[in-house]
Amino acid sequence: MIRSLLAFAVLAALAVSTQAFVVPSIGQPALATPTTSLDASRVNAKQEKRKRNRDNMRKFKKGGRRGTSRKKMMRKLQSSAARQIENEFIAKCFITVPPPNSEEKA
Repeated sequence: MIRSLLAFAVLAALAVSTQAFVVPSIGQPALATPTTSLDASRVNAKQEKRKRNRDNMRKFKKGGRRGTSRKKMMRKLQSSAARQIENEFIAKCFITVPPPNSEEKA
C-alpha cells in the first residue's frame, strides 16, 4: 500500500515538473515586449555612459604638471637642498677625522 502511494506521488511529481519543459505552440507569441520604451531608455543610457567616460578621462588624464601642487614642489626643493647639505657635512666629517693609530706612528 505504501509502495503504491509512493509510486503514485513520484509519478505525479514527474507529471507536474515536465510541464516546465514543454515547448509552447507556434500560434502563441512567447513574449510581447514594447520596443519603444526600451529604445528610449537605451539612448539615455548611452548618453549617460558617454558622460561618465568623459568624466573618467578627465579624472585619470596623465601628463603635464597635474597632481603636483606648488607646495609639494617647494617642499621637494627644500628637502633636496637639506639632503645635499647633510651629505656634504657627513663627507667632511669622514675626511677630517684622522685615521686610527696615526698618532702612534708620528
